[in-house]
Amino acid sequence: MSSTAPSTALPAQGARAYRHQPPSLYVVPSFYDWLVGASADLAAPAVRAPGAAAAAREAEIARLLTLEARLLDQGTLAQEAYVRWLALFAEECVYWIPASAPAADPRQAVTLEFHDRRRLLDRVARLGTGFAFSQVPASRTARQYSGLEVWSSPDRTDEWRARCSFLLAESREGHGRMLAGWNGFVLRATPEGLRIVLKQVNLIDCDQPQGNNSFFL
Repeated sequence: MSSTAPSTALPAQGARAYRHQPPSLYVVPSFYDWLVGASADLAAPAVRAPGAAAAAREAEIARLLTLEARLLDQGTLAQEAYVRWLALFAEECVYWIPASAPAADPRQAVTLEFHDRRRLLDRVARLGTGFAFSQVPASRTARQYSGLEVWSSPDRTDEWRARCSFLLAESREGHGRMLAGWNGFVLRATPEGLRIVLKQVNLIDCDQPQGNNSFFL
């Protein structure tokens, strides 16, 4: 597996056609079962020891997540960056913001956000229309990931898990605020390189009323 950052080139047929392709057929009971298990593993209190993943793999994942954060910050001002951000995800993926700590089974509990790939594509397309009025004007964001832990999945040899703390500063219409918490990621080797299967955003105040989080966290 190459240790270079994954390609984020737009699909050949263009973003407009691409966003309507995938069905939501993979979010089935067995997928939810896997998701709940992965969530529990990400939230486990143990700090992962050095060497929990090969150093080269950990460095590759660190580069991917650095790119992921940068594209999100650029995406609030340039929709193409959001398209390239989504290209970092596997075809069968989930973006999940729980409304409880620890995260509850999304089949049985309210979530702040829960998107499969088709919903992510629709949301990226909507933000690119200029008519997503919750983002007019667009937020300006700067985020920082720290304390990265990486370890091998207990379920698969081609899968890794990662956890990091985050701070996210937002400025919009002259008002600033901070969001904080930790991100959990599941990453999987594909023919195209490492791809994100799960991004779970765990806000420290997830059980409190939220502001206008209409951009991607």
